[in-house]
Amino acid sequence: MHELAIAQSIFEAVSAKAIAQRAAHVQFVNLRIGDAHSVVLDSLNACFEMLASNDAVLDGARLQVELIPYRARCPHCNVAFTIQNFVAQCPDCQTWSNEIVSGLEFQVFSMEIEPEPASVSQGSAHQAE
Repeated sequence: MHELAIAQSIFEAVSAKAIAQRAAHVQFVNLRIGDAHSVVLDSLNACFEMLASNDAVLDGARLQVELIPYRARCPHCNVAFTIQNFVAQCPDCQTWSNEIVSGLEFQVFSMEIEPEPASVSQGSAHQAE
């Protein structure tokens, strides 16, 4: 199950960004994931929720995933097509293609956070001095 390793990477990246942004809480993490990664979204969500539950800033944060279709373009007839079962063969002319145009993405696109209240930030800054 590679979803746990993926969730760990997302958790670490989001946690670091939340600290840098002085977030009080992360509400949503918006991802773009290509179909070629074969991620089981229910498993990814469960793994991320388990990791996030141990962190006050990320506890309750939800993943919102935009799935990007796995597509290629035929170099012979210039037809764009969806890759089925990892076979990048043009359905029109049967030419094999290695020009992948989408589906390999894996990106933390954005996150929705609640910033720390101004008084808490200022108080923390004075304590750090």
